[in-house]
Amino acid sequence: MKLDELVTQLKTGKIAPLYLLRGTEKYLHQEAIKAFQNTLDESTLMFNWAEYSVASQGINVVLTTASEYAIFGGRRIVIARDFEKVSEEELEKLKDYLKNPQPTTSLIFQAEDLDKRRSISTALVKACQTVDLNSFNEREAVDWVMNYLRQHKYQITQLNAGLLIGIAGTDLFTLKNELEKLMAYLGKPGLISSQDIEVLVPRAKEHSNFELGDAIIAADTKAVLRLLTRQLADQAEPILLLAIISRTFRQMLIALELMEKKVSADEIARTAGIPPFRITDFLGKVRRWDKNKVTYAVKKMSTIDNALKSSLAKPSLQLEFLLCEIMGR
Repeated sequence: MKLDELVTQLKTGKIAPLYLLRGTEKYLHQEAIKAFQNTLDESTLMFNWAEYSVASQGINVVLTTASEYAIFGGRRIVIARDFEKVSEEELEKLKDYLKNPQPTTSLIFQAEDLDKRRSISTALVKACQTVDLNSFNEREAVDWVMNYLRQHKYQITQLNAGLLIGIAGTDLFTLKNELEKLMAYLGKPGLISSQDIEVLVPRAKEHSNFELGDAIIAADTKAVLRLLTRQLADQAEPILLLAIISRTFRQMLIALELMEKKVSADEIARTAGIPPFRITDFLGKVRRWDKNKVTYAVKKMSTIDNALKSSLAKPSLQLEFLLCEIMGR
């Protein structure tokens, strides 16, 4: 089901004992969690709401809490994250709970993605009501922008919604922030114009920086070159772009080396500087890279850094040649 279907279900009081929230759009995850919080009375929220990291706290504490009856009656909500590394012994306990969940508890598993090769993924998909919270494509983002404004009694044409997305990207946190600025600028409900967008919405360069790093990690050569071209067109400093590229490959090399040593995902996240909520997706993509290729890329960065500082060639061409060489090796 989608987020709107989940919200409708929860408002009707038809709450299931098991849910799986999966997808890469953090804003939708946040809204889904809010929807579950709204099912509890404020007076009992602190007693009947619990959030756990399975990787740090283990599955036993999650299942123990989920098996308890709600305090003061009603329903208990338990959120479980970072559950991908459960041991075989823990997995059997989890499977037992999935077969016979506590009816007055909603146990919610939250992840960006699942490793379909693992039996825990199969067990969760089979037992839970799955809510897909994936990032929007541009068409879906246009609809979201128009609906969001409509709810606040503002309007925007489809063409101008597309313009906004072309400038700011499809990340919903970014879009929501830009829409709030536009509504405040108008002061009262009305039609948002292209001029309003061009004046108030700068291209989300920081967002594009993250996109560039993500495209490299995903080995998406076409996206990497497209994003690099866009950044350069936006007057981004080549030395800054090189720093982003270098940091991405260093993080990948750290992860590959630590994975060889069987280090936990939490430790890799801390060492490499990866946000905990992104580490599962990050490691899944990094595993597809050859360590020798990543090592070569890290070494190559210092050469390009010297070339940029020495003005040996046009900076934009040096970056393009660098990425073409590495991505194509």
